[in-house]
Amino acid sequence: MDGLYDAQGRHIHYLRVSVTDRCNFRCRYCMPGRDIEWLAPDQILRYEELLRIIRVFVRLGVDKVRITGGEPLMRKNILSFLGNVAEIPGINELVLTTNGSLLEQYACGLKQAGVRRINVSLDTLNPSRFTDLAGQDQLDQVLAGLDKAQAVGLSVKINMVVMKAVNSDELADFAALTLQHPYQVRFIEYMPFGSESNRLLTANEMKEQLSTAGYTRLVPETSDESVAQIYRLPGALGTIGFITPISRHFCHTCNRIRLTADGCLKPCLLSNQEYSLRELLRSGISDSELMIRMKDIVFHKPAQHQLDANHKSHRTMSRIGG
Repeated sequence: MDGLYDAQGRHIHYLRVSVTDRCNFRCRYCMPGRDIEWLAPDQILRYEELLRIIRVFVRLGVDKVRITGGEPLMRKNILSFLGNVAEIPGINELVLTTNGSLLEQYACGLKQAGVRRINVSLDTLNPSRFTDLAGQDQLDQVLAGLDKAQAVGLSVKINMVVMKAVNSDELADFAALTLQHPYQVRFIEYMPFGSESNRLLTANEMKEQLSTAGYTRLVPETSDESVAQIYRLPGALGTIGFITPISRHFCHTCNRIRLTADGCLKPCLLSNQEYSLRELLRSGISDSELMIRMKDIVFHKPAQHQLDANHKSHRTMSRIGG
């Protein structure tokens, strides 16, 4: 059987690569406490190390790569790196996740580098709430970045982490964005990363809330092979997605593995299982040996997450990568 598979028989062909833990926002979901100690520069994988890992994964059958952070656009020479990734034969899709604050400046360069889609993390459209949630007064910059991305021809997905009693009253406002823009707005169930507070609003509750707001008809769309359940409002240019890691987890279809900025492979976002590659790379491991190690790590990918067992992550989201 060609390709990369785990012990459950899942085909792993999607690699998420964090290039930095740095971010210009201090979002409470991603950086609880906001008292962050950044990784030292020598702890971060160099671009040539990242490219080597990506190339080996592509040889193993990975064909989709997402670049994340922190905020990846903060890393120096990121466009050149993205161009190098896009040129690797076998990569069919190069995607970037961003908070959008630098998107107006970088949108053209991203398109030229070979990025075809961006995912923008945006949890509120309310200016004062944005400042409270992100620690920065930059909502206007993010919205301008979305406009620029659309103008240069980048496909745009907006990821909203829905938090009960925090931003859950804005579902209808986000859904309305799809009426005028070809965005895919994705509502993500809250996952308690080391947090005791219960902010979960399930996808069914979100749909009920949208119905109460007047959006009574959600037309199912053909899946785009993402984890989201996709719908369209009648006449809308864009679509709406619901991502349900809690109420209806999709672990049995998971096709991804993550590489952290400090060189750890995480087979599961919601597991503390991780394997460091950084010192192996810096001690002279060959590509063939690296390939064997990667295949073994993927084979031992957990069958599913353990959030229902009061799991607490040893890393914040900013230290994992979106």
